[in-house]
Amino acid sequence: MEFLVDDVHDGVLLRSFLKGTCGVSSRLLIQLKKRENGITVNGEHATVRRRLCAGDRVVISEKDVVPQDAFTPVSLPFSILYEDEALLVVDKPPGMPTHPSAGHDGDTLANALTWYFARRGEPFVFRPVSRLDRDTSGILTLAKNQYVASKLCEAMQAHRIRKTYFAFTDGLPPEEAGRIETGTRRREDFFVLREVCPVDAAGASLTVTEYRVAETFGAYALLEVHPLTGRTHQIRVHLAHLGCPILGDDLYGRASPLVSRQALHAARLELSHPLTGEALVFTSPLPPDLEVLRYHKR
Repeated sequence: MEFLVDDVHDGVLLRSFLKGTCGVSSRLLIQLKKRENGITVNGEHATVRRRLCAGDRVVISEKDVVPQDAFTPVSLPFSILYEDEALLVVDKPPGMPTHPSAGHDGDTLANALTWYFARRGEPFVFRPVSRLDRDTSGILTLAKNQYVASKLCEAMQAHRIRKTYFAFTDGLPPEEAGRIETGTRRREDFFVLREVCPVDAAGASLTVTEYRVAETFGAYALLEVHPLTGRTHQIRVHLAHLGCPILGDDLYGRASPLVSRQALHAARLELSHPLTGEALVFTSPLPPDLEVLRYHKR
């Protein structure tokens, strides 16, 4: 990754330039300092105490150190929506976990991507910027290096990345559109489950979701949902709290004969490219098991 020092930053410390202007995180800066030629100025190794001059070319290493616990490569189906030197945007099918876990050490997106890069002879570090539950389908973004990961995380925290989900709900929401703003936290009696609570309760995180009804089908509805925060099970918890849990969600609602999973799909992603600033928009159509719900009346 290369940065050109302009007149405004003439005389600035390299540390300040990297952190303040280039957006290099403290964590990444520590790692770069430990790497051979992790940071160079005009082609020469440089310490972060160096004062820069206008016209200097600052380069930080993009080389990844593949961890010892790299995932087993497995050929699994998934779709690539976009790929360049910085980003990988994929369309994850339902039933595929994002990360390996107990009982799922060879059927995950991490395994599939390890196989994808191994086939090309490229090193790979799994850096999903966000996660999707195993049975939630749709768009997921990954960073190709740690610098890009830090920029995307910063954009998420600043609400500069907009996500749109489609959710079929078991029941109808009380309003055609609304905003759900609560605290959420892990339930004490069940490690996996989350619950709504006051924002100032112990262990609570502020959680905000906006929604609108796109279509209704008798006793259930298709909602367009925008999570403004990124908490575990956020949409599932909030829609259950609203009185219309996601159809087929047997954790926060009930199983359904109409669909074999929670009917939730990450359908649209809008962001600026972390390096170029270009506006990017990605879409994913409803998969067949959810599309068919639009034609089922009950």
